[in-house]
Amino acid sequence: MLANITTVFKNFKYLLAEKKLLKQNSEVSVEKNEKFITKVGLVTTAEAFETVKPLLKLQQELKIAKGDFKVLVCTAKPAAVEDERAIFFAPSEIKAGGNIENEAVQDFFKLKFNVFIAFSGNENRLKNLVFKCAKSVIKIDHKRESQEADLMIETADVHAYQQEILKYLKKLKQIR
Repeated sequence: MLANITTVFKNFKYLLAEKKLLKQNSEVSVEKNEKFITKVGLVTTAEAFETVKPLLKLQQELKIAKGDFKVLVCTAKPAAVEDERAIFFAPSEIKAGGNIENEAVQDFFKLKFNVFIAFSGNENRLKNLVFKCAKSVIKIDHKRESQEADLMIETADVHAYQQEILKYLKKLKQIR
């Protein structure tokens, strides 16, 4: 019985957090400039961080500043992730009213990305919440089940994922 109550409470916290985050999102628009991609976000899990390291090279390949490539790592426990761009987000940081107590994560949700990328090995509820609520013009995921994605590149191979992302972003830049 206690486990059911705990699950219901966790579900309710996630629902409230999602509602608050989506409410603060306004229509995302990209300012017309010569450089289409100026800010990129990546959400992953601590377990998948070593796997997604090749995706961090997108920052150099897209020729954007290191400070404009943000990485949010969803983790339930302290993680051994070494990257100065990494911001950690734990489920325990979502409070009863749906508020997020981590200021770095709050600031992350205020950013407007041109491209937002998700990649993780396993299904992760916190990662899904971040992906759904992040403000971005284009959202890219590697899982077919991702209903929020504008572009789905179905693969578990991170190198193939990276190459496909680059291919599609170059085509989009030519269209603009």
